[in-house]
Amino acid sequence: MNPYRHLSILGIIAVAVIVFVAEQSRQTSFSQSGGVVPAQVRSAAAGVVDGQFSFASAKTFATLVTSMFLHADVEHILFNMVFLWTFGILASNLLGQWRSLAAFIVCGIGGAVVHILLNPDSSDPMIGASGAVCGFEGIYLGLALRWQLPWAEVWPLAFSVPPMQLGVFALLGFVGDMVLLANHDEQIAYGAHLGGFLTGVAIAAVITTIYPTLNAYHRASRKGRI
Repeated sequence: MNPYRHLSILGIIAVAVIVFVAEQSRQTSFSQSGGVVPAQVRSAAAGVVDGQFSFASAKTFATLVTSMFLHADVEHILFNMVFLWTFGILASNLLGQWRSLAAFIVCGIGGAVVHILLNPDSSDPMIGASGAVCGFEGIYLGLALRWQLPWAEVWPLAFSVPPMQLGVFALLGFVGDMVLLANHDEQIAYGAHLGGFLTGVAIAAVITTIYPTLNAYHRASRKGRI
């Protein structure tokens, strides 16, 4: 694997790990300042609708992005980074690393928005890359359903995997994730998982509608049309 082809995915992982290590070394949490607080976002959005945009509003909206790089514990970040590595690299291979970075941000925001809609009055900060990671799973599934993809290769797997097999794995993993979260005693942002996944599927649907085949997408990419 050529790491220079996936700088965006490696960069996301590096930033998340650096932030997590900084939190652990300082024995603090950035969740209060960088996490998504639904009640605050809803209040900021209402202010913008009324024509009252401020630096405080911008800072609140920025948490829709900063929250993706914050994680609660080792298990949280490890689980997210493993799946981000797998499906992020696959998306980067197919769509290009910088478009994959854009997809990561869009899916993460989509996940946060659904979480806010389901918990509009919550004052608890939501953190984690789960929404964006589920978005990559949704993107790959959507592309596998519409395009004839090459067999997937992700280090350190020693063999290639059929695209539909991996697509089904992404779907089953998402469904299993939602079932586990729904039966979990703790308050977990299952809305972010759902929103991210649906955003990823929507992105794949738009791309495959405009470009019916992977070759058509790559031809347009080489010509600088996307």
